[in-house]
This record gives sequence, structure tokens and C-alpha cells, in this order.
Amino acid sequence: MRLPLRRLSDAKLLRTYHAARTSLDSFRRATQRHGSLIQSWVAGASVVALDHYPEGGVVDRRRGSQFFYHSHRAGDAEHGHLHLFWHATRGGRRRRLGPPPGPGIEEWKRSAPSHLIAIGLNARGLPVSLFSVNHWVTDGHWFDAETTLGMIRRFEVKEVSGHTDSCAWLTAFVRLYEPVIARVLHARDRRLGAQPSQERALNDRRIEVVSSARLDWIADLNHIERELTSRGLAPAT
Repeated sequence: MRLPLRRLSDAKLLRTYHAARTSLDSFRRATQRHGSLIQSWVAGASVVALDHYPEGGVVDRRRGSQFFYHSHRAGDAEHGHLHLFWHATRGGRRRRLGPPPGPGIEEWKRSAPSHLIAIGLNARGLPVSLFSVNHWVTDGHWFDAETTLGMIRRFEVKEVSGHTDSCAWLTAFVRLYEPVIARVLHARDRRLGAQPSQERALNDRRIEVVSSARLDWIADLNHIERELTSRGLAPAT
């Protein structure tokens, strides 16, 4: 699915370009330092299906954002995928997390890491898809598309030791693909809303991936630059 650029104002197009450049520069730094984005989380370990990388995920406790990488599907272009979460109360309010709790202390008394979106990556660490998953896959609180998009717009991961490059890439990538994420989430709600009982649909083990969109990240980056050129705009610095 291509990024919709023609309808963007010049100012929004320049912001889109800035997000694109930030994501590309961060991807390059991660590749230079670790070999790939995936290796920045896996750190040379053999990838075990369903395990989370890094262990415990990457958590920005100040901003309430979290993600982890894992792999369990085969047979397509995907090597594995990232799951993105927002720590929120049942009413959808963000929860800033304090210091990690001590042993045996429950972490999620007032909030839960609720799922936002997933990003499929190929073996080189290039993003190839965006997709939504059903509630039973990740638990947490369930929010409709518009509420989830509000969380997506505030999603940010920063200042997580050892993951500076991948955090910068992911934050900019989410900004870049917000229009496509919106389409995927609205498609999710339409599909589940068409079921006789949404509660049953949310727990239907036959429905895992609810909606998806294929991506060509590099082509989209080039497309943005061509659109800038066609409008005679100077790239944002």
C-alpha cells in the first residue's frame, strides 16, 4: 500500500519527509553498529520461535511505550515482526511507569500494555507489512480504531539504553506510516464489527491476523523525494 502523498499540504509533506529521513538514517546507524535492526534486538542469539527480543522488550517507562521482536510465522517474506504497545488504563489514559518493581510485585495493577499495531520485517530487517491482531493474541485492554490512533500519534520510544537507533527508527517509522496504520485499524474494526458477536470475535482463535497492508519502504522513500521535487520544495533539514 503506497503512502497517500498527493493530498498532503506542503507543510505535511515536509514533515513526512523529515520522518522518512529520520527513519532511514536511524536504520543505517543500526545496521552499521549491529549488522541489522533485528540483530540490535537479538544480539547474535539464535532466534527461537515465540521468544521476545530483547528479553522483556524495549520499554520507555516515562512515555508508556513498549515493543518487542519475535518470529513464529513462515512461508512469506516475513522473518519476524514487532509488536507495539501503549501502557494505558481501561479508559485509554496513558500510564507513565515508575522504576521497575521488585521481585514478586505485580507490574500491571492499574494499566496494561495494550496492542497498537505490528510491523513485519524481512531477513534484512526491512519493513514489509503492517498488520493488526485479534485481542486474544496479546490481551491488554481493547480500544477501537480512533482511540488506538490517538495512542499511535503519541507513541514514542526514547532514552532506552542500548536501543537508541532502533527506537529512533521505530518512532519515525510510525509517524511516517500513520495514514496506512489508520487504514489497517479501520479495516480491523470493520471485519470484527461484521461478526454476530464482537466479544466472541475478539476471542475467536481462528482469527489471528485481522487486517494487513504490504509495504515497500524504500519505494515509499523514493516516492516522497519525487513528490518534493515535483512541487519544487527544498527538503527539510
